[in-house]
Amino acid sequence: MVKKGLWIVVILALLVSIPSLIERVQVEQQNRSYEVVMPYEQFAQWPDMLEGSLDAGQALAELRENGLTSISIEPLTISDLVEDGVFERIQRSEIEHEHPEARGELPENNGQFVKLLEKDSEYIDTVEEVYNNHYAIMTEEGILPNRLHVSFHAYDDDAYLFLPYEVSLNAMPVGFDREALQLIDDAGLHIIPRLPNHFMNIHNENHYVYDMLDMLVEEYGAEALSFTGNDVVGADNPEELRTFARKAKELGLAIVTIDFNDQRGMSAFLRVGELEENVVRLFSMTLGKGREATTYVDEVEKALRGYKERNIRMLYVNPVMNFPTGMETYHHPGEALTGYTYTLEMLELLTNQLGADQAGTAQPFQSFSQPFIITLLVLAGTVAFLSLTGLALHRYLGVLAAVGALGLSALALLHVDVALKGLALLTAISGAVYAGLAVDRIKDWKQLVWQYALSAAIALTGAWLVIALLYGPTFVMKVDEFRGVKVLAAVPVLVVGFVLFASFLKKLMNEPVRYWHVVIMGLVVGVLGFYVWRTGNAALTLPYELEFRYWLESVLYVRPRTSEFLVGFPLFVLGLYLRMKNEKAAPLFITLGMLGFASMVGTFTHLHTALLVSLIRTGYGLVFGFLIGLVLIFIYRLIIRYVYPEVRKRWLG
Repeated sequence: MVKKGLWIVVILALLVSIPSLIERVQVEQQNRSYEVVMPYEQFAQWPDMLEGSLDAGQALAELRENGLTSISIEPLTISDLVEDGVFERIQRSEIEHEHPEARGELPENNGQFVKLLEKDSEYIDTVEEVYNNHYAIMTEEGILPNRLHVSFHAYDDDAYLFLPYEVSLNAMPVGFDREALQLIDDAGLHIIPRLPNHFMNIHNENHYVYDMLDMLVEEYGAEALSFTGNDVVGADNPEELRTFARKAKELGLAIVTIDFNDQRGMSAFLRVGELEENVVRLFSMTLGKGREATTYVDEVEKALRGYKERNIRMLYVNPVMNFPTGMETYHHPGEALTGYTYTLEMLELLTNQLGADQAGTAQPFQSFSQPFIITLLVLAGTVAFLSLTGLALHRYLGVLAAVGALGLSALALLHVDVALKGLALLTAISGAVYAGLAVDRIKDWKQLVWQYALSAAIALTGAWLVIALLYGPTFVMKVDEFRGVKVLAAVPVLVVGFVLFASFLKKLMNEPVRYWHVVIMGLVVGVLGFYVWRTGNAALTLPYELEFRYWLESVLYVRPRTSEFLVGFPLFVLGLYLRMKNEKAAPLFITLGMLGFASMVGTFTHLHTALLVSLIRTGYGLVFGFLIGLVLIFIYRLIIRYVYPEVRKRWLG
């Protein structure tokens, strides 16, 4: 009676959360536009190396025609201007040697002299304005006792700027290349600023960086902001981080997060700026100089997978970047032309695969949430589901699970994040564990099929509740995420195995340990350890496994997980058959089958994966897993009928 009541609560929670799941699917399906981006710093190598045969405007037009939609650009520094031949660093002694009249006139305090090689350059005024802004802030903050200024000095035909304290500020950005901005804008491409964490005193609201970003928004229509390297701007200083995040929000800029590169300070930046729902995810692709022909197709495949499976909407093409070792350069025009040609082919292939009609500007996902009453009912269903799992183990564990789940639910309602994440993890584990514990006596094939469907439904119930618990765009965009994937992969196998082998283990504890015991235990631990190690995006793969995965994706659009349709579910089906035949080996295969159910629940805990993709993947896994399980049963019956009698006669007497 108690179990029926608990199941009623669970089913009610599932029913009332259906609109929430439908809303999430609709939000994911409505945001289909993607953006293809390239860094200007890498693009600029082509017109430089192919001068006379390819100008910058022509190159941008061809790239846009093949699918490029945006260009990211980094601000210039004094070091960049020196490298570009606008300025030349020079010592005071050198100036005085060339112009003796300068002795006694030049500033004596610490700083850097630069010679103006292009006297009409717009960057002269920009540098003066930026550095004077910096000195004003330093004086206002009490860092400098007296206000400093950039000074101008001219002797004969030579002109110089003196930058106080510039030696320590040579990596500080001074502004964007206006000519490059205009070139990009004229080509009809969007502009995405990329900022390094090299600004000083940005906690001051009068800092020039905010005028710089405002100019990009107002004059060039910039809509997104990304960061270079491994830090966000202000990552080292909470006050600077808070001010910069607030300004980014005021400017209406979407924040770009990079898949597989958790930039330091990003979580805090999004949180303090209330930008957690204004995020666009980026996937970075690298051709690599000299390796284009063998890599660009693979990179496109990865990008397509990120778009359809991980809600990534910004695809970033690096022609010659070799992260993290830094920028590579072309050594001669032939290399540059090869890189340019393959980049065009890569963009065309990517656009053809994704559809040119969807190309545009990547947008954050629409905000969505569920009413408080729905959240309350989902929490009630979660408590009931955890109680049912506990009861399947022992009635006292059922009570303990109910009390613990109620406590975590109360804390979750008080917005204690760790309580909500802990409750979600326990629910996911319970889904897989309960799927194994629900296996009962099996009399015929009809019951076998029913048991397979029942276990799958129980596991999906756990997954459903996790999705309803961790609900909102922050999870879809991986700003926030489910924690404990590896724990989920291991615990169901251990718990179900312990329950099914309890009597055997009790007997084993009273016997002396033999070598074969150690071998079997080592083998089991090794297999489980290898499986847990393989979980995650950076997992080890077997030979030809990647090729097999790509083939499945090309045929099925979304591939089922190997641990489900090739390992867990087939072994579980075989275990059910052995249970039907009352074979002693049945518990072993049912236990190994938990690998499939743990993986299936884990599929839905990847909340940044589109929900429809997870449903399709799971459907494939269950169907193919059952069919392969039937093949295993057929092989088992052949072995029992033809092989085992011969083995028994020859080696077992």
